[in-house]
Amino acid sequence: MRPVNSAIAVRALYALLLALLAGCAQLDPRPDLARLYADAHYDPEQPPIIVIHGLMGSTLVEADTGVEVWPGSLGKLAFSDYRGLTRLEEAERGGKRLIPGELFFGVAGLDFYSGLLGTLEDIGQFVRSKPGVPVGSDDRRRYYVLLYDWRRDNVEAVRALHELIDQIRSDYGKPDLRVDIIAHSNGGLITNYYLRYGPTDVLAWDNPAQWHEASRRIRRVVLLGTPNLGSVTSVKRLFEGFRIALRVVPVEVMSTFSTPFETLPHPFVKSILLPDGTPADIDIYDPEEWRRRNWSVYSPEVMQRVRASAEGPEQGEAQVRYLQATFERHLRRAKRFQLALTPAYADPDVDIAVFGGDCEQTLARALLVEGESGEQLLFSRRQLDSDDLRELHDRLMVEPGDGLVTRSSQLGQVVDGPAPDESAFNFFPDTQTILLCENHGQLGVNPFFQNNLLYFLFAR
Repeated sequence: MRPVNSAIAVRALYALLLALLAGCAQLDPRPDLARLYADAHYDPEQPPIIVIHGLMGSTLVEADTGVEVWPGSLGKLAFSDYRGLTRLEEAERGGKRLIPGELFFGVAGLDFYSGLLGTLEDIGQFVRSKPGVPVGSDDRRRYYVLLYDWRRDNVEAVRALHELIDQIRSDYGKPDLRVDIIAHSNGGLITNYYLRYGPTDVLAWDNPAQWHEASRRIRRVVLLGTPNLGSVTSVKRLFEGFRIALRVVPVEVMSTFSTPFETLPHPFVKSILLPDGTPADIDIYDPEEWRRRNWSVYSPEVMQRVRASAEGPEQGEAQVRYLQATFERHLRRAKRFQLALTPAYADPDVDIAVFGGDCEQTLARALLVEGESGEQLLFSRRQLDSDDLRELHDRLMVEPGDGLVTRSSQLGQVVDGPAPDESAFNFFPDTQTILLCENHGQLGVNPFFQNNLLYFLFAR
């Protein structure tokens, strides 16, 4: 039998130990939620919960048939350009009214919401309920989902939230009932508006007054990945379209939705840079800025596609005019929406927890460059053709965030541009802020978020 070299054996044993230690270090310890909150579900006074999804967070179905238009089958998700996802009035003219169906739970193995709802059900012992279903005295631990048409103006979803709370109070037989809200992404903007103004559309007012009713209707709010200062990705989607699966939802479709405009960077934020790193003097809410540069719905390529999809030249020109008028209307109203969320919050008696991610380099600014066809916006490092511009990208165009929303936007912190008067600028008086290493779409299923969420909701 061949003798064993002791030095080799020791090195092998040492390598094995290192491998085992490395494996242990890579383990992902998760909180034992069942044990941590084993007794929490016994509290009979726990308020009902409303979950509010983000942009594209619900399916859209035909009201009459229930046929799912968005996202549809796997093949449609992979290969459709979703030109049918136009404004509701256009769908109605075509005889098919679209309404929210159910949460869009995930795609390609990614879970957006089912893990969150599963935690509420399995650990919190909440039961999903529908508005209009009476709640018995011994069965009051319920949660609800606000399904809204994310193509429409956010104020419409705000009104739906108000009606849902009224209905829940009726179902519980308790007219002074307060609810808790978990709001993801754009759902946080809906909640923020409701906290300030209730169901009233104040966007045409010069100095809208806050309503001071929020704390009588809402106990606690969880804002999850909310773009409180908007997202430059929304500029990109209006400039290039929205990539999903193997296809791109084109500009002419994205521009018919209100929400991409209402999640644009806040007017206080300087979101476009010049090649020397200084902010460009561009108001992204001014339609003329887009028109004179032939951007988005004003580009020859987009207008040609719209004309080509029409039945004839006259109808094509009418569709181009309608699309551009819609674009301008959305821009102007979105600016008023953003500014309405800027004044200091006047009702401090709602507990607000802000959760977000800050471990991914996230697009924070676009770059304005002169191209062959005029001024263009660039958004990614691979679009830049010099070391200086790539260094500018790494230094100024990206910031820590969750891959979609920067940390500063989630926290409502203006890091450049005009410094607002702190006495008149306070997005929300948050009770606590917790930041995670998680992607925007996965925040709700992160176990550490779920742990802190339950602690926040159950704490007395």
